Amino acid sequence: MTPVQSGLASTLKYLLLIVIGTFPALSVIVDGYGSALWYLLGLVGIVSFAISANVRERLCFEPKALLFVATPFLFFVWSIIIYWLVDPSDFAKSRVERHALLLISIPVIALLFHARFRSKDLLLSFSLSGLVFLGYWIVHDGEGRLDGLVHAIHFGNIALITLILCVGGLLTQSKRHWYVIAAAGSVGALIAFMESGSRGGLVALFLALLAVGFWFSVTRNQIRYFVITLALVASAAIVSVKYVDPISERYELTLSELDKFSEGQLYTSMGMRLLMWDAALNVITEAPVIGSGFSGYRTEILTRISEGHLKPLMSDFSSEPHNQYLYQLASHGLIGLFLLLLMLTLPLFYLATPRPVSHRNHHILRVTLAVIFLSFIFFGLTITLFDQRRVIQNYGLYYAIAAWFICNTHRKNLN
Repeated sequence: MTPVQSGLASTLKYLLLIVIGTFPALSVIVDGYGSALWYLLGLVGIVSFAISANVRERLCFEPKALLFVATPFLFFVWSIIIYWLVDPSDFAKSRVERHALLLISIPVIALLFHARFRSKDLLLSFSLSGLVFLGYWIVHDGEGRLDGLVHAIHFGNIALITLILCVGGLLTQSKRHWYVIAAAGSVGALIAFMESGSRGGLVALFLALLAVGFWFSVTRNQIRYFVITLALVASAAIVSVKYVDPISERYELTLSELDKFSEGQLYTSMGMRLLMWDAALNVITEAPVIGSGFSGYRTEILTRISEGHLKPLMSDFSSEPHNQYLYQLASHGLIGLFLLLLMLTLPLFYLATPRPVSHRNHHILRVTLAVIFLSFIFFGLTITLFDQRRVIQNYGLYYAIAAWFICNTHRKNLN
């Protein structure tokens, strides 16, 4: 490779890092940006697959890579089957089209194989999203909860994932200027997360950290890791609830709404969630194995409204029940739930598997990715994830990064 070609390759690699690093924040702030970039990354990934024999060999013949490719494919195929056999409605078609976005993660894996990023550079790039979140907060400060183009919960969850990545990038940097950028990105993502007022995101983070602490305690046979994590998480929770205004306000609101629900006032944020979950559970009992299709829950809510069991305002919450697992069971049955859990936990299975001694940055990226996927698992308890295009695109990116990292680590261990 000539010096000119080498310089061009380096420029393209850094440009790609900027695109990937800004993707989380801009996808939920700038209209159309997420979809355009997601399709572009997929297209570049297809080109990488076509021009690189090494990428083709890895993606088509490495067992781990094949498993990461097969999982979102099977998830999408089951959605197609449900659409054809159970629920061929226009509403179901729109949801299947959204699930198709997960397939783009496959060429993105090929792109990452071809790009050969360093772990520390990839982690650092997400600090750019943190800086975007910081700028967005400065511009919109005082205008209520931050929500961008999505529900405030989704906005907060994406900001939280960015925070986790920024902290990982912070821990891998040795040069002061990169350290400062990572720290600033962490601050921006943290502010965006807090200002979104995402109660479910906060709970998901604490549960994810506790799970990691428990995993360290089990694998190293030392309970102190879990005890220390529990103490830190509990302290952070107490401080957040007492002294961080957006979080304390949401906490007090939650307690108030639960009290109102017990008194018969059903139509609060928490109360309507419970009503939605009850409707979803009723749909699940009707077809537990294959589900009732994407419209099953929607039909149940509208039926209850028409019969006078629910107020008409619940029609605004008829597309999904604010719980990914109940929605998956209602729409896709036990088979669909299994495929969903496989897609969510497959990266965790490999990330949690003990590995020979490797570079410190690899350990940091492994733990960072583990916290991210644990967070997504817990996000699903309070919001429906794969009903929202921007969340699907973000999850697809993190899934591709996990596949790239796990497959690369496995290959290095073999060598």
